[in-house]
Amino acid sequence: MILCLSLSMIVIALGLCASVLFFPGSKIRWAARHANSEKPVYAQNLECLCRTGVSDKPWEYIVIHHSATTKGNAARFDYYHREKRKWEHGLAYHFVIGNGSFSGDGEVEVGDRWKKQIHGAHTANADCNRVAIGICLVGDFENTDIPTENQIESLVRLIQYLSRKYNIPSSNILQHKQVHQKCTACPGKNFPFAEVKTRLLQIASKRNNLMLEL
Repeated sequence: MILCLSLSMIVIALGLCASVLFFPGSKIRWAARHANSEKPVYAQNLECLCRTGVSDKPWEYIVIHHSATTKGNAARFDYYHREKRKWEHGLAYHFVIGNGSFSGDGEVEVGDRWKKQIHGAHTANADCNRVAIGICLVGDFENTDIPTENQIESLVRLIQYLSRKYNIPSSNILQHKQVHQKCTACPGKNFPFAEVKTRLLQIASKRNNLMLEL
């Protein structure tokens, strides 16, 4: 009986080793990222969340950023931008999407710049800042992190809502590094921009099909 158990344990151990040896690293990273994909995303009411008490600006672009930090939230970034960078309006972005460190995983936080409908400070291009909505995902996607599934889901929902509201075309949804300015890697090499654009196209396609059916 003991011999049978030992043999079984050896077989299982060998199987696990084989899986690690022959499973490509990129797939392991993807699997790790999606391991908790069944967790519910933040089902926030974007209509209420994005409501302001002032007239809307004619926004033309959406620019995606990462915080380049492994942890953080809107309040912490606001403190840094206001106290350390000495920016009058604090938080450079209009929205921050948490990764579960100091705010919820996928939680969308709204900055004062959005509530007051004033320009961002999220790129080095002043002309872009005047017409571009800045969305920052907490994480360092250039070095150590990848966005959580909840962050991506919330980002897609937020972009879809904002792009419809302000008639922003898909071509005007950009990564920070695509803005004409000084060189930056933001939002990092691990940010799945193609996946985000694909999801947005799928949502738009479904909506168009429903409208045709009506």
